[in-house]
Amino acid sequence: RQDDILATGGVHIGGTDFDKQLSLAGMMPLFGYGSRMKSGAYMPTSHHMNLATWHTINSVYSQKSQLALGSMRYDIEDTGGIDRLFKLIEQRAGHWLAMEVEETKIQLTHADSRHVPLDRVEPGLSVDLTRALFESSIENLLERVRGSVTQLLTDASVSVAQVDTVFFTGGSSGIPALRHSISAMLPNARHVEGNIFGSIGSGLAIEASKRYGC
Repeated sequence: RQDDILATGGVHIGGTDFDKQLSLAGMMPLFGYGSRMKSGAYMPTSHHMNLATWHTINSVYSQKSQLALGSMRYDIEDTGGIDRLFKLIEQRAGHWLAMEVEETKIQLTHADSRHVPLDRVEPGLSVDLTRALFESSIENLLERVRGSVTQLLTDASVSVAQVDTVFFTGGSSGIPALRHSISAMLPNARHVEGNIFGSIGSGLAIEASKRYGC
């Protein structure tokens, strides 16, 4: 059925990209992200970026990274955030924090906010993360998705009015802001939902069977 495929396209955005934006917007400020140096400049962000990105979390535990952070501390105006960052690194709790962010993203699919206790880092420390904050933080990602859809329609020579169905799959397709964004672009399309967490894997298995006879 190759003739049924009019065009293909996409953007490299996954669930962890949404996690990263939520972490930077709502979690990392507690750990010094956005802090000012005594010079008035902002604190360098590499440590926070690494902590907010799943595959680079371990890099903040290196001796080189910790030495750089230690030398920076004396130039920070308010050391509360960076001291929490030291505690987080000392406990090697970066992945724990990332899992809290991921769970918050999942909960915000159905709830307006989630209260996240952070007593592991500091007694009594917590943060309330809201859907509004999450949606604001991922707007740049949603814009890239919208751009991809627009390009796909152009490549396929299909008008917005001609699209009658949108199939949602993958965990991130459950994010309300993403669905609303697509719905606004394709108002005539009905929504069809597959196995959100299993259909992509099933499709890959079917394709592997066709190619390799597994």
